[in-house]
Amino acid sequence: MERCASMTDINFEQITYDDETEMGYIYLTEPEKFEFYTEQLPENPEIILDLGKEVPIVGVELDGDSAKKIAELTDEQKSFMKKTDNQGHDYYSFRLEDKEVLQSISYERIVEVKFLFADEDCLDFIGIEVYSDNPNYTFLGCDSGDNDKPKGMFKKIIDRFAK
Repeated sequence: MERCASMTDINFEQITYDDETEMGYIYLTEPEKFEFYTEQLPENPEIILDLGKEVPIVGVELDGDSAKKIAELTDEQKSFMKKTDNQGHDYYSFRLEDKEVLQSISYERIVEVKFLFADEDCLDFIGIEVYSDNPNYTFLGCDSGDNDKPKGMFKKIIDRFAK
């Protein structure tokens, strides 16, 4: 099931930073479509989860150092990559930094979303991976890692003019 979307298909920015609140946001679906409540990720107080019924995690709010990492990203870097695991299953990955993952955790019963950390104490948040076929999850761009294809803002411009 392909869940990659272009900017013309949806009405939200997937990965954002708010200068006023100094918060970063990673949306796994359109936040206006679902009711949600917030819970803090117990392993890291800078990560606040927007939890819903139709989709387990609507989005992730980042504070502190984790949020600052999003502020430093270019538009090209603000997209999920579609990848395939060793068993041939597709998943979606977003990385804030290209560091080795030393700790991967999930929130309680929501095992299909993994929070990635570059340290054992879960303080250095570096990304998120989604292993789910929930049709409510939407990923912009979904670059497969193919360097020959246009990416980020350049891809968005080409997609708009190609129609």
